[in-house]
Amino acid sequence: MSGLPPETILIVDDDEAKRHSIAKILRRAGFAIREAQTGAEGMRLAADNPVLIILDVKLPDISGFDVCRRIKEDPSTAAIPVLHVSSTFVDIEDRIHGLEGGADGYLTDVLEPLELVATVKALLRARRAEEAAHISTRQWQVTFDAISDGVVLLDRDGRVMQSNAAMEGILKTSWNDLTGRPIHDVLPVSSDPDGSTFRRMLATGRREAAELTLGGRWFRVTFDPLRDSGGVVKGGLCIVSDVTDRRRLEETLRGRAEELAAADRRKDEFLAMLAHELRNPLAPIANALESIRLARDDVRATDEALNIAVRQVGHMAHLLDDLLDVSRFTRGNVQLRMVGVDLAEVLNRAIETSRPLIEAEGHELTTSFPPDPVWLEGDPTRLAQVVSNLLNNAAKYTERGGRISLTARREGDEAVIGVRDNGIGLSAEMLPRVFDLFSQEVRSLDRSQGGLGIGLTLVKSLVKLHGGSIRADSEGPGRGSEFTVRLPASGPPSSPEGGRKPASAAAHRPARPLKILVVDDSRDSARSLARVLMLWGYETRVAHDGPSALEASLSEPFDMILLDIGLPGMDGYQVAERLRDEWGPSGPVLVALTGYGQEEDFSKSKSVGFDDHLVKPVSLERLQAMLSDPGFPDRLKGARGAAGGPEDG
Repeated sequence: MSGLPPETILIVDDDEAKRHSIAKILRRAGFAIREAQTGAEGMRLAADNPVLIILDVKLPDISGFDVCRRIKEDPSTAAIPVLHVSSTFVDIEDRIHGLEGGADGYLTDVLEPLELVATVKALLRARRAEEAAHISTRQWQVTFDAISDGVVLLDRDGRVMQSNAAMEGILKTSWNDLTGRPIHDVLPVSSDPDGSTFRRMLATGRREAAELTLGGRWFRVTFDPLRDSGGVVKGGLCIVSDVTDRRRLEETLRGRAEELAAADRRKDEFLAMLAHELRNPLAPIANALESIRLARDDVRATDEALNIAVRQVGHMAHLLDDLLDVSRFTRGNVQLRMVGVDLAEVLNRAIETSRPLIEAEGHELTTSFPPDPVWLEGDPTRLAQVVSNLLNNAAKYTERGGRISLTARREGDEAVIGVRDNGIGLSAEMLPRVFDLFSQEVRSLDRSQGGLGIGLTLVKSLVKLHGGSIRADSEGPGRGSEFTVRLPASGPPSSPEGGRKPASAAAHRPARPLKILVVDDSRDSARSLARVLMLWGYETRVAHDGPSALEASLSEPFDMILLDIGLPGMDGYQVAERLRDEWGPSGPVLVALTGYGQEEDFSKSKSVGFDDHLVKPVSLERLQAMLSDPGFPDRLKGARGAAGGPEDG
């Protein structure tokens, strides 16, 4: 059959002739035989785990029934089949006694070989089947327990037949306590047993699912039908999965999605407001220009129209500057020029900036400053921007004729600045995000405040850069607002920054008119700037592309070239490099004109040889101050001489 050794059968009988006869029959059937004459010897040899024990019911020392009972009570030998044998008649009570004691079979005529072999083989088949079932069950249970989800087998009535280790851990209940209990008792998926998820599964014949919380965690419970070979539902398979992490992630993502949606809404509102704010100045500018064209001889009307246009252009430039500032802060490209500065000087500069708007709205501004100087280490321009933005914000969001107060004081090592108004106030929902980018309390057609919702964002960023803090307070809509800035105070500087103002253009105008080349592909921009320079007393010439600029600059000397970067074909950087190659550092002063004002734009223009960098729309005040600098004519004189032009007039 196979190369395996024969299976061993233990024969326990004090009758040597009968024992020999049984052994002879079984050896012929292929079994190995061990023999014992007493019950004690039989129990000792049973420890070697024979495949079957043939046990005489009458032994000289111990009853065969007692030997069988002891073998079955011992866990190490309990699985061994025991066949009671007797050559004499045994009454029915003894047979029942033997079977109840654990015997697996009973023979009275053991000398019939075929019956003996058939009985032995039947008992061995039963044992093998039981062992196989036990192994299969154990393997299934091991696999069952290896599943990380809780798993429960249910009968047709929804009662627990078996559960795995994970389920016991989830329910904090042992297998014995779970077995036989209705599933809706151990898993509260429904308070109504008849309407439970398991009952719906039985009714529909399909998977049903529900979610519940146990011990502060979320679980998903699914019920799948178990069918017999005929397709009839005989029970169910319940799987319980811990979905707490998924639920938390979903809640986080949902919250993040809501934040992103809110940010998108604010961005869309901001873009709409930006378009509105940039269009607003265009109408008065267009109207002013048309008035000038139609009423050229009316000096008063022309002056009024010019003032309107100048104010609106300034407003547009302010909006663009705010946008550039936001971009710089976002990218971390803001650099402060830190000096020792008196707080009062900062506040007065801010008031000077904001006074036109405050007066235009008819507001009353009150101030309260400390009698002694409070010194700060900061950028005076940026600090003034902080206060003026807060004053402008108060003016915009306060009904006409309102009250605004600006206070300052020193508290310990801090300078404290307060701006309070009796305007529209802030709602409780708005307070936590008042400094967020693109946030405004009101965006409506009847309240166009001339702002982009970025002023307070800039304020917070600037205050933070100075090592300070800012907070907003309001008692609610219609009850005004107060913004409090706290900045580190310092001792007086050894040489505090003075209030020197730049000299006017006329004060330092050179003896001869400077000659300036304006290069811009926008003909209107080039001609209008050249005309302003001419009205200031300078000689000008215009070019509209790179080759024309090179030809003009190499054919006649210029003191300064205002050079647009975004030229077609050959850009301003290439033109500047060609000019520096031709003239070296002593050539004409090169000033870049561009709509780009990031830190890297300044660095690039400097690297190719530009002396300065002006952001469009060009600040005429800055250009005038540049030309008015006392050292500027000397610089130009050297450049003009190196270029081969006349030294004077």
